[in-house]
Amino acid sequence: MHRSVAATGFSGLCLASALVAGLAVAENETGATSGQQLFEFHGCVNCHGAGGKEPVSKVVPELAGKPGDELYDKATKILSGEGGSEEAKLMHAAFYSPASCDAPPTDADIQMITAWLATQ
Repeated sequence: MHRSVAATGFSGLCLASALVAGLAVAENETGATSGQQLFEFHGCVNCHGAGGKEPVSKVVPELAGKPGDELYDKATKILSGEGGSEEAKLMHAAFYSPASCDAPPTDADIQMITAWLATQ
């Protein structure tokens, strides 16, 4: 039975968009996804700026060049809801809001992203 987009609803549309976006993530010559690609794919660039160097506001930290293990610890705490600051709460809410179509980064994604940011 064929289901229309209206019958599928918003969640089905979000799932389809996420799948298409996931397939569209660029790969390098070896077929592996890089930390930079994941940073862009998960939308980190939207707030932290290109290369983690150009935050959109003073409350969003610059991430480039900071120690990878420090970035990893902070990111995993924030994404798990443990970040106590208002900024951390906003970042957590951005990934887990009902309006968000994007899947949050996996632990492996966070490791790749933070390792890449440390080299910027």
